[in-house]
Amino acid sequence: MNFLSLSFLVFGAVVFALWWALPARFRPWALAAANVCFALCFGSQALVALALITAAGWLCGLWLGRGGGKAALAVGVLAGVAPLAAFKYLPALSGRWEALAGFSGLLLPVGISFYVFKTITYLVAVYKGELAAEKNPLFCFAYTGFFAQLTSGPIQQAKDFLPQLKNPPAFDRALALNGCVRLCWGIFLKKCLADWFAAYYNALYQPDHYYSLGIVWSLAAYSLYIYFDFASYSQLSIGVANLLGLRCGENFMSPYLSRSVGEFWRRWHVSLSSFLRDYIYIPLGGSRNGPAALVLATMVTFLVSGAWHGATLGFVVWGGLHGAYLLAGRATRGAREKAWGLLRQRPDSPVRSVVSWAVTLCLVCFAWIFFFSGDLAQVRLLMSYLLQPMPLSVQYLKESFTQLGYTTAVLARLGLFALAAFGVDFAARREGFGSWAAARKGWAQALFCYGCIFASLLWGAAGTLQNIYFQF
Repeated sequence: MNFLSLSFLVFGAVVFALWWALPARFRPWALAAANVCFALCFGSQALVALALITAAGWLCGLWLGRGGGKAALAVGVLAGVAPLAAFKYLPALSGRWEALAGFSGLLLPVGISFYVFKTITYLVAVYKGELAAEKNPLFCFAYTGFFAQLTSGPIQQAKDFLPQLKNPPAFDRALALNGCVRLCWGIFLKKCLADWFAAYYNALYQPDHYYSLGIVWSLAAYSLYIYFDFASYSQLSIGVANLLGLRCGENFMSPYLSRSVGEFWRRWHVSLSSFLRDYIYIPLGGSRNGPAALVLATMVTFLVSGAWHGATLGFVVWGGLHGAYLLAGRATRGAREKAWGLLRQRPDSPVRSVVSWAVTLCLVCFAWIFFFSGDLAQVRLLMSYLLQPMPLSVQYLKESFTQLGYTTAVLARLGLFALAAFGVDFAARREGFGSWAAARKGWAQALFCYGCIFASLLWGAAGTLQNIYFQF
């Protein structure tokens, strides 16, 4: 069930009405029923996998509450990670992926990565004493299977989100308005940007049919597509939660405005980055146990991040490349500071900010090649054509765009919309979109919503593509 479909609009309206019409003690039951209905839209296997993994987490949580200690935690984590790994990697590792691809709907239950991670946050919170073991499995199911976060996250921490579900807050007009603003912004990002850019990175599929500059433009289009697509889903998901009176943390904090790769990962997919930091990087030693532990923790964390996205070497290399970026950044920090000092550029100087931003953006976009391709042979083919000479002529520039299918009108519209989106990102870069939007006057929020809806109706892409993170 797509968030922008008529069926979800009806579904969401019913859930919203029931949630606020029922007494607070009955709302978790309504939410659990909504989770069941939503999961069933993706087949019975999706609901069965969700129910079984939630039940395993709940039982291990009870075990932890009775003094199960590390054994209970290990069993609970394994009960989630083992089926996740099996669904994701066994077909590929067995060499029978192509034969089984036709049954991929049976192989990977929708959202399994996200609710497995949410179950882990619950178990760790109980283990650390941050949460009491939940005796009622209904609350665990309401949390792990929360329909707005089921297919693509965000991964809300149990210690922050579960108490809100157990004791639903009263209606908050300001929060509901903020949720509406998020929904409108998410629709704009999806319809006017993500789904349009999805049509203009064809050169990454067949680089031998395009100019080198066309491959560069395709990589830029893919980089924008993956950001706007996932950011739109996060806004929609958080907006739905806000309409139910539930507060969620930001999942994207203007990542393409980062001035270092480390900053990029503090702003990109914040819920996953925080999960990997808290449950892999820090337990492995982090940055406080010497250089060897730092290198090990960094590389393992990013290799796991890459492998989580898929069972191909491209994803693993993508993760490893970002780990290498971070380590190289740490190793060269002193030399770079001296160089900037010789150039008399303070940390906040405009020249240093622009150069750092441009270098970071280039590194991140280059790494997307591996993320997109998955297959290293395809990456080598892309690189061989990407590095060909580019003539300095207006005709070459024009033909590069024409090959990709761009028209003057499309270029102008996408350019203006992308500038508008990054203008909002720039304005909200410190506090996040939600806080930035909430600080606007009521009339400004209303005007913002009307503008997003008007643009989406008038210039939005026809149909709605599936969210890219749905496959993970």
